[in-house]
Amino acid sequence: MERSLLAMVKRSLVFVMIFIGIAAVYVGYKRIPELVNEFYRLAPAETVPSKEVVITIPKGATLSQVAKILQDNGIIRSSLVLKLVAFIRGEQRSVKAGDYLLKTSSDPGEVLDLLISGKTLMITLTVPEGYNIFQIADLFQQTGISSREEMLAAARDKSFLSELGLEGSSLEGYLFPDTYFLRPSEKGDPKLVLRRMVQRFRDVYDRLVRPTAEQFGWTPLQVVTLASLIEKEAKASEHALVSAVFHNRLRLNMRLQSDPTVIYGLKPMGSKITKADLERKHPYNTYQNAGLPPGPIANPGKESLLAAVSPADVDYLYFVSKNDGTHQFSNTLQEHNRWVNLYQKQPVKQVQ
Repeated sequence: MERSLLAMVKRSLVFVMIFIGIAAVYVGYKRIPELVNEFYRLAPAETVPSKEVVITIPKGATLSQVAKILQDNGIIRSSLVLKLVAFIRGEQRSVKAGDYLLKTSSDPGEVLDLLISGKTLMITLTVPEGYNIFQIADLFQQTGISSREEMLAAARDKSFLSELGLEGSSLEGYLFPDTYFLRPSEKGDPKLVLRRMVQRFRDVYDRLVRPTAEQFGWTPLQVVTLASLIEKEAKASEHALVSAVFHNRLRLNMRLQSDPTVIYGLKPMGSKITKADLERKHPYNTYQNAGLPPGPIANPGKESLLAAVSPADVDYLYFVSKNDGTHQFSNTLQEHNRWVNLYQKQPVKQVQ
């Protein structure tokens, strides 16, 4: 009886010892990354002040390649330690590509956490509806993507337009207004960003505009040219009405007489328009030339693109600003002059 009891106690003790051993190994395993990092922090290092560095992790890079990039740039002191931490944590394949803002002489575990989180650096480029290439070029310079001159040169590059399959003398009209998120490593190459903006235009145009445009027999250049005029003239929800005025005038061979066209490329948009501007002869002046101008004067948004091929079913031929953010539309010159006298105090003498 005593022997049986003693054997049972021994077996129980063995099971307890095994359980404690397994628990110790498990806890130790979980603590290894912390211990490695702690050892790494305690290891003697050169007393060099840390500095921030933008590091690019290429798409498809292996853990060894990532660790080498980090070591070569002084972010970590040992690529081996980072790989060991990743191996122990089972995160060898979890690093995400992108641009990261890191500090030299950083803790490997903390660096790995950031690379796994995918919290990359991004540059935000917001292009408002109706901006022309000159204004967008200013945005490129302000955000550090490229200089104004580099952007304009790229936007007018004939071979680049041919590569993109676009008609016209520049990318004016094809740079879709939107917010774009760019990696710092994309700086210095305006064509890369312009290509993305053109692709965004294509996505919208092909999905929403092209079928109707083809029914009209209009080319993309004609559509974006008209849409750019609508973009610069329409207020609030007037896009279809403004489009109708231009469509009706084109059908009747009337000059479009759109004010923004007379200063395109000559003055900043929004500048005061003078009598001399209206009388100046240049290709874009729709007071002097019949039909559409030779190309867009701005980059239209979705609503203007849709309105260009879907005008309202009205007979309006004229509109004048009511100075409240909207326009008054008219069918006849007599009616139009009455509204001009009311809202502008300067009735027009000739509008055709």
